[in-house]
Amino acid sequence: MAVLDRTVRAVASTIAVLFIVLSLLGIAGVWWIDRRATEAALKAFGLVEAAAAVVNAGVARVDGLIATSRTEVRQAAETITAVGARAEANRPVLTALGDRLETSLAPRIGQMQQALAPVRDAVGTISNVVSLANSLPIVSENAPRLAALDDAFNRLEQLSADSTQLRATLRAIADPQVSHVTTEAVAALTGLTQRIDSRLGEVQAGVQGVQADIAAWQRRLDERKSRLLFLFNLAALLMTLMLAWILYSQVVVIRHHRR
Repeated sequence: MAVLDRTVRAVASTIAVLFIVLSLLGIAGVWWIDRRATEAALKAFGLVEAAAAVVNAGVARVDGLIATSRTEVRQAAETITAVGARAEANRPVLTALGDRLETSLAPRIGQMQQALAPVRDAVGTISNVVSLANSLPIVSENAPRLAALDDAFNRLEQLSADSTQLRATLRAIADPQVSHVTTEAVAALTGLTQRIDSRLGEVQAGVQGVQADIAAWQRRLDERKSRLLFLFNLAALLMTLMLAWILYSQVVVIRHHRR
């Protein structure tokens, strides 16, 4: 009977030691998993934050280009209105205006398109991440409006065509071979400048709306990031406490059998 008791105590002590070792390994593993999960989450959030930074930088550049272009177009409209009544006598002014628009407004519209291209790609990346996150049952998030950028690109194409038409009309009016400039031609120039200014404003409102969406989405993202990292640490702490309790209980078992 004594041999049986010693055998049982030895087996129990061995199992207790095994559980102690497993508990220690489990605690180390829990915090290793927590660190790896945190790194993966931060990497994913970093990718989205980098895309948001691209959006902010691109929108800021486009906003500056639009502000400069609108100022130039309004000045051109004022010049056309001032010299329109005596267009034949002010052909050098109209020629200089056409040359200025040729060298500044047209390239600037191209720069807007180039600046918006990476913005569209970045918003597409964010939308893909949001769609992937929405596949999880605990996540429900609205993606930024990609359609607004598509609309901005379409308006820039229309602006390019309007700019070309404006310059062509100015060249036609400034041509010395044209003996008389009609009021209809001057009115067409005025209408073109107003339409270009209006479309520039629409593009500006669209990209600013996208930027506002991204800013609001970033605030929600920061909240979710903080909550997720807190949950990771909380889960790791709870698992550590549970394993520590198992470890403590096995130490008690060993001490009991030794007594």
